[in-house]
Amino acid sequence: MAVAVKIYQRETKELALQSRTERGKGPVGRLRREQSMLPGVVYGHKQEPRNFKVLAHTLERTLADGGRNAIFVLNEEGDDKSERAVVREIQYHKVRGDIVHIDFLRIDADEEYTASVPLITVGVPTGVSIGGGALQHSLTAVDMHCVASQMPSQVEIDITYLEIGDSIHIGDLLESESRIVNDAEVTIVSVLSPRLTIDEEEEAAAAAAAEGEGEGEGEEGEEVEGVEGEGEPDAGGDAPADADS
Repeated sequence: MAVAVKIYQRETKELALQSRTERGKGPVGRLRREQSMLPGVVYGHKQEPRNFKVLAHTLERTLADGGRNAIFVLNEEGDDKSERAVVREIQYHKVRGDIVHIDFLRIDADEEYTASVPLITVGVPTGVSIGGGALQHSLTAVDMHCVASQMPSQVEIDITYLEIGDSIHIGDLLESESRIVNDAEVTIVSVLSPRLTIDEEEEAAAAAAAEGEGEGEGEEGEEVEGVEGEGEPDAGGDAPADADS
């Protein structure tokens, strides 16, 4: 079964960088506190890595505005040349959760490469909303191979029509989007049957309640016997060896 696929193209965003001479954990760690800047590096394309720093609020605002999946045009002060890059990795503070470092990967707009692209589902399956089934997501991103300038920011599929027992596989998307390179047999989403009917759920709940009551009575009896046993030393028996500890 062919599935309609909606492709969202990547935005292009510009980012102003400054050359970074700070090295070492201490100096780099003080960048944000003293200069309100964040450290980063851009690498790839068989060129030397380039260390930079960027205004923290500018980077965070850009990333929040769809920059995670954008193509960046990186401009460094004092350099007329710009570089195109994509976000490769973002490191976050373990406690505060804010960004502490960012890596960019250089790209050539005409070069082909493979990247992981977020996969978004829209709609509630009929098998869930009407049939009472359960939706199971097995894949949240797909691998796509194409030229950098055409690499999508995300892929969207509508799952409203799915009934209980239906699934969507990678192969179902290939007719609409041949640039996806995952194995065709990989499952994306499935609508599972309800595990129990309402009557079965009620019966199971009643059985569990009855079993719980039976266990409770046995436990209470054991507790009564324990209390009587504990009272014997008070009637003249020896105190526990650690009573004074």
